[in-house]
Amino acid sequence: MTENSNPENPDRQEKNLSETPIPKITIICSAPDLASQNIKTQLLNLIEWKLLELPENSGFSAARESQDGKFRLVDIEETHVFQDGLDRKLENAGLPASLIIFASKHRSKEEISSLTVHCTGNPSDDVRLGGCPKSLAVSSPAAMKSILSEMKRLAEQKGLKYDVTLEVTHHGPTELSVPSLYAEIGSTEVQWNDPEAGEVAAKAILAVSLEKVPVAIGFGGGHYAMRQTKLLFETKISFGHNFPKYKLEFVMKPDQASN
Repeated sequence: MTENSNPENPDRQEKNLSETPIPKITIICSAPDLASQNIKTQLLNLIEWKLLELPENSGFSAARESQDGKFRLVDIEETHVFQDGLDRKLENAGLPASLIIFASKHRSKEEISSLTVHCTGNPSDDVRLGGCPKSLAVSSPAAMKSILSEMKRLAEQKGLKYDVTLEVTHHGPTELSVPSLYAEIGSTEVQWNDPEAGEVAAKAILAVSLEKVPVAIGFGGGHYAMRQTKLLFETKISFGHNFPKYKLEFVMKPDQASN
C-alpha cells in the first residue's frame, strides 16, 4: 500500500494539526542519509500514511501519520546526530513524540553488512558527532530489544547475510527528554541502498513493542556489544546504554575502570 495522495481534494490527504495532538512513536528520516531514505521508502510502501499540515517555519520538510494512528514519520534536512532539542521542536510543531526512532546509516571501515540498534549519548568529551559532552539521552530498552530481535528474525527469514547487533552509546543527540534510539543499516552505500535491508529495518520499526522488560546496563567489550547482543537474544533482558572498555574511564572510578 502507498501513501494517500489526491491533489484535487487536499482535505482527504491532510490531517489538520489544530486538533489536540497526541504523542506518537515518531520516526525521523534525514534527507542526506541514504539508508534513512531507503527505510523511509519502505515505510511508505508498507502501510498507508496521511500527510499532515505543518505550521509555518516548523523546521521540518514534511510529516505524515500512519493510518492506524500509531506512528508519525517526520522528514528533516539535517543529519540526525545534531538534533539536540528535537523533542521540543516536534512538540512546538504540534507533533509530540512518545518515542523517537532515528532511521539512519551505520558506517564502519570494515565495511560489514549490518543492521544495528543503539542509544544516543556521549560518554566522553568528544562532541564531533553531536550532542553535549558526558551527556546521555533517555534510552528505550524495550524498543531496542523489540526492533533488534525483529531485525534478526526478518534477516534470517530473507536469508540476508547481515550482522544484527547492538552498538555502544557513541554519538548525539544527547539533549532529548523523550526516549530515543537509532535503527541503522551498515556500512557502505551498497547496504544503505539495499531495498531488502531497508524493508527489514522498516518492518522491525513498525513492529516495535514497548512491553516492559528487565533492564541492564552494559560495560566493557568493543564498539559492537557482542555479549550484550547475545544476552538480549537469549534471555528476557534488554539493555539501555552500553559503554565499551575504551570509554570506561569516563563513566567509572579509575580503580573500577582498570579492572
